[in-house]
Amino acid sequence: MSNPINIAIASPLGGVGQTTLTVLAASTLHYHLGYSVAVIDCNYPLYTTAYLRGKETEGQNKQGFSDKCLKNMMRQPLWLQPYPIVCVPIAKAWKETERLQAEIHPKCIFFDLPSLMRAEGTVELLTRMDAVIFPITGNLMDADAVRRFIEIVGEQILTMGKGNIKELYLLRNMVGSWEKEEVQERCRTLADETGAVLMQTSLPYSKHFRPSFADGKAGICTLHYPRSGTLGRLADSLGKELHEIISRLCSE
Repeated sequence: MSNPINIAIASPLGGVGQTTLTVLAASTLHYHLGYSVAVIDCNYPLYTTAYLRGKETEGQNKQGFSDKCLKNMMRQPLWLQPYPIVCVPIAKAWKETERLQAEIHPKCIFFDLPSLMRAEGTVELLTRMDAVIFPITGNLMDADAVRRFIEIVGEQILTMGKGNIKELYLLRNMVGSWEKEEVQERCRTLADETGAVLMQTSLPYSKHFRPSFADGKAGICTLHYPRSGTLGRLADSLGKELHEIISRLCSE
């Protein structure tokens, strides 16, 4: 039995949409590409991914979803259950991966982490990931924070004498049309300086990335995959690239 691929979509400072991206990635891989996926929510005390699932389930029971959301869920195979979302503090997160591996054998586990610079234990946990994806927005501070944090992770690995990270990625997110070229150039420079890989996918600043329960319209959801429209096209692009990343990591 192969070990699951562990991926964190993480930010040193927060506020870059890491929870939204985690849900979009997990839902696309699970509901659209057929991956067995699990999410470990370490974002104490908010536990934002689990909170989304709870609000979605509540909306489903009260018929609070839009027709598009309901159609998306109805088009999924009956046997396809929602992927598990487990809330644990950072100190117990790695132990939880062992339990999940023994019980449900996920191919991929995503970690929803708090802001990395503000929570104890995040660096140690991050060094256990197979891949880490850093979202980069138009905020100049994002690139600087990621650059410094990659240095910290490298120092931690040298101190510990071990680390599992195989690949680091930069993902442009919440990027306005007026700043696309500037952010792309900034990310290319950061990739050259750190050895991280700049992903092809670039996600715009858009209302489509609101949670489904926020206004009853189709949006980010842990219960289904966005099958059409702008969000569906963006999810397809992200899912295809994540599939390539996971396939490569599985072959190493």
